[in-house]
Amino acid sequence: MVLIKEKIYNLFKTTDCRNKDEIQLDLDGLEITMERCFAYDKPHEVSVFVPRAELRKKIDDGEKTEEIEILLNSITVVHSPQRPSNEEGGLPPEPPEVPRDDM
Repeated sequence: MVLIKEKIYNLFKTTDCRNKDEIQLDLDGLEITMERCFAYDKPHEVSVFVPRAELRKKIDDGEKTEEIEILLNSITVVHSPQRPSNEEGGLPPEPPEVPRDDM
């Protein structure tokens, strides 16, 4: 299974990788991976936010009871490229028109 996955990945793999990001996050069994490879040099931002990650474990020796509690909230991975500039012919979008209620 892994061999087929690697062959498909290599088939679509970009050869000119001037701009590359890679994130690997492992939180007690939850694995998040992001890899981006671009042939352009535009700046961009890559961020990982983990506001809450808790692991609680309780072991009772008498009856050999074990409790495990894993709390993971709002884990976010962001890849945000820069908007096109005016020099490249693409104008930024106009802000939306907000209707006025003049009474």
